[in-house]
Amino acid sequence: MADYVPEHGHERFVTELASAINADDLPSLVFEMSTYQIFDEELPTAVAAAQTPDLGLVMWNLRPGQENDYHMHPKNEHVHIIIQGEVEYTLADCPPKPMKVGDAVLVPPGVPHGIRNTSDAPASYLAVVGMASPYEKVRLERPTSAGTTTG
Repeated sequence: MADYVPEHGHERFVTELASAINADDLPSLVFEMSTYQIFDEELPTAVAAAQTPDLGLVMWNLRPGQENDYHMHPKNEHVHIIIQGEVEYTLADCPPKPMKVGDAVLVPPGVPHGIRNTSDAPASYLAVVGMASPYEKVRLERPTSAGTTTG
């Protein structure tokens, strides 16, 4: 994830805080998630919290109406845990599912997914990403309920 560069205009990716959590500094391993809740008026904001050879932590922050576009990661599995607000989660071609604080989803490698903040309040979720392979994000067309896709 350290080498990840988002497509222009799709998301803001903040990396400056990633060094605050350090496996060699045991007290730093206990942290407040609110430190990584940074919101942007224009773009959904992903804040890299930590990365080890096997694991990455990214806090996604969505203002009302913002989304982490429908996409997939060819080789990386991950878990999304909702920590603030309410979102609508689309997994593969399943109907969108409302999610709230405390809900989580496991996303296998290669499975398309996307998260939208459809509420009137900010929302955040923690992405715990397996780093067994180089991180890659492939944007896709979101399926509609009629079986067609939208961009």
